[in-house]
Amino acid sequence: MGEWLESLVPPGTEFLVWLQSFGAGWLEAIFRLFTILGNEEFYLFLLPVVYWCVSRRAGIGLAYVSMLSVWVNSTVKHLFDVPRPADARLRVRWPETSPSFPSGHSQSAVTNWGYLALQLRRRLWTIVAILLMLMISLSRMFLGVHFPQDLVGGWVIGLAVLFLFFWAAPRVEPWLVRQPAGLQAALAVALPLVLILLHPADTEGLYPAEGALTPASALIGMGLGLIMERAWVRFDVGGSLGRRLARLVLGLVIVVAVYAGPKLLLPAEMPYPAEAVARILRYVLLGWVTAFVCPWLFVKLGLAPRESEPAGAYRVVTSSL
Repeated sequence: MGEWLESLVPPGTEFLVWLQSFGAGWLEAIFRLFTILGNEEFYLFLLPVVYWCVSRRAGIGLAYVSMLSVWVNSTVKHLFDVPRPADARLRVRWPETSPSFPSGHSQSAVTNWGYLALQLRRRLWTIVAILLMLMISLSRMFLGVHFPQDLVGGWVIGLAVLFLFFWAAPRVEPWLVRQPAGLQAALAVALPLVLILLHPADTEGLYPAEGALTPASALIGMGLGLIMERAWVRFDVGGSLGRRLARLVLGLVIVVAVYAGPKLLLPAEMPYPAEAVARILRYVLLGWVTAFVCPWLFVKLGLAPRESEPAGAYRVVTSSL
């Protein structure tokens, strides 16, 4: 299949040249905005917004489907290793170094916005979600970093991830909720570690690959944080608009500090083993802070109420998916 995908590069290049012939300027600025809406940093903002302020259940499900989609996308990219558009006639306005197929922005748009549309089930939100999927995807071609087949591949794989997630969740729930917290914690660590090991080496031959370390480490931190949150905090997303905005601002300051802080403190160049360990610790901490530390702080400061039911062992799937 890799050879077939590479055979589509020439016609895909001609399509991109034709698409970019419509001009740049204000149109390029619009597409840059939509590309930002598909970046990791934007989802770093979106996930806490949903989890802390809108729906705890939808927020956790969104985090799981998002991280799993990132892992699947990176795995497929490195299995096929299709080169990015590089024709001299193209204006590459958003340089990327990872393989081209499938488009991570397109796949993430389908899984993230598609998940929210399925959760909210409101016509206006569904229309907005579909428009975001299309515009985020189109922006990647206009900026010269993806071929049309990359977008189609991202959409198909994103839909497959969504389908498998919604199919598997209700089947996993009945077994998982009966397990003790210790086993849930062990699974929260072990399963992401398996994902790290299953991911192929990156294009430079580095293993474990960065594309596996980032989502899997975040899943470890988030899984452990959710168990602790259910046992000791049990926060509620309710409250006035002012309280929700206050906890959102406070939480985002903390999350941004955890996300960006290590980049400022650690040396720019490190041996890859040290860099891999630092990435694991950083994203484990990021997931744990988002899932547990921030909700705990919200409750302590009176920015979020507790659930009325008594605290008990965390039941990950029942309350989240």
